[in-house]
Amino acid sequence: MYEKHSEISFGIGTSHYYGDLASYNRPIQSGLQNINWNIGVDFTRHITPHFSGRASLTWVRLTGDDNKFEGVANLEQLYMRNAHFRNDVQELALTGVYNFIPETRSFRNRAKLNPYVFAGIAVFHHNPMAKVPTDYAGSEAAPSEWVSLQPLNTEGQGLPNYPDQPYSLVNVNIPFGAGVKYKLNKLWDLGFEVGIRYTFSDYLDDVGGYFADKGELTGLSNLSAAMGHRENEKIAALRGRDREAFARAYYLSRGLIDNSITFADMASFPELDITNGGVRNSSSRLNDMYVLTSFKIIYHIAPSIKCPVIR
Repeated sequence: MYEKHSEISFGIGTSHYYGDLASYNRPIQSGLQNINWNIGVDFTRHITPHFSGRASLTWVRLTGDDNKFEGVANLEQLYMRNAHFRNDVQELALTGVYNFIPETRSFRNRAKLNPYVFAGIAVFHHNPMAKVPTDYAGSEAAPSEWVSLQPLNTEGQGLPNYPDQPYSLVNVNIPFGAGVKYKLNKLWDLGFEVGIRYTFSDYLDDVGGYFADKGELTGLSNLSAAMGHRENEKIAALRGRDREAFARAYYLSRGLIDNSITFADMASFPELDITNGGVRNSSSRLNDMYVLTSFKIIYHIAPSIKCPVIR
């Protein structure tokens, strides 16, 4: 008879964001340009020789920055958008695990190497943040301060003719992936896992719809307008790099300015606003997603010995 048992594990690894600030059309580059971290803990119950149920709690750091598109052909408009974000995601997942090599009656005699796949459902909390422009002079926040973006309604949420409500900070994703375990001894394993999280949100990065009119955003707050329209910032708030040369070349190549126009002029001319009420996102057909890798240390909990009942 199969000996049901449990295991606990601790993992640490990388996170890779895909969305409006990391194009799906460039999967390798997008995965490498925004590498961050994740840590997590799992509890797994082995139910049959092949199947297990798992509960996981994971903390994930995600980031993205349009300034990493500098010099990338055909993506100049993303560099000009100049959005960036940082988001710490707390995820609780319930998944089913299928082990390719069935376990024997006793878990102590499990295979030395066992690959597996998993899939399930997860709920997560997130909070996208960004740095305030370096030259911001309003009273709501200090220059270069990190602020939460959802309360600022950067796409006009709640204003007439815009989305009725801000996006939710609690959402659902579908986790799926594969891994492998290596047996160290009777009670301990090492593991490596790669998992994809496809979310039901397009706002992990605070970018999901259309640009709101800057004047209308000012009606919410000066900070909302500053964070919703970053295309004419001279200094990139996150990387600290001067954007003037690229912006000037961008506008000149489109015949929007001549060499007599200064960057200060560009920032104040509404006709040079590249957004012009247009689409703010860059991958509107897909929601945001993130990929996690994890190196795990795994401990198998020996089941209690049941003594026979003497009648």
